[in-house]
Amino acid sequence: MGDPQNWLLDIALDYLTLGRAALYAAISKKRKHKIPIRDRVSVSGLRRAGTTHHVPRGLLTRAWVRFLEEDTDGSQADLDEAWEIAERGPMRLHMADIHLYRARLFHAVKPYPWNKHPDGTERGPKDDLKDARALIEKCGYWRRKEELEDAEEAAKNWK
Repeated sequence: MGDPQNWLLDIALDYLTLGRAALYAAISKKRKHKIPIRDRVSVSGLRRAGTTHHVPRGLLTRAWVRFLEEDTDGSQADLDEAWEIAERGPMRLHMADIHLYRARLFHAVKPYPWNKHPDGTERGPKDDLKDARALIEKCGYWRRKEELEDAEEAAKNWK
């Protein structure tokens, strides 16, 4: 019999995959009502599996679901927790993804939840895109290049 931790991880990743597929289907159909997939995004399963490095993936997906459900507080909390884990890692690819999610999801939210640099100066969603670009280039994370460029193009119209 295999290690039970592996089974827990397999199941949690399966739920995450199903949740992401349902999320993409909901987005492609432009559903405006509650998306019945939050339970499929098993952040708790990823935690139980003892694989902290996978938890940000679940948190990012759940943040997107929560944002679409208009739970901006929950979405922000998921992004903040994902950041804490990724920064501690350091998990720079997750950090690049978090910057992209922040900017794409919250660019129109006033005040921008991450509106201060550590030195106290103002920052906004375009700063998150700039930070994402720096990490993507530094790490060679080119699978995010198209998404980054799309976000940068959209940002030209952000106020």
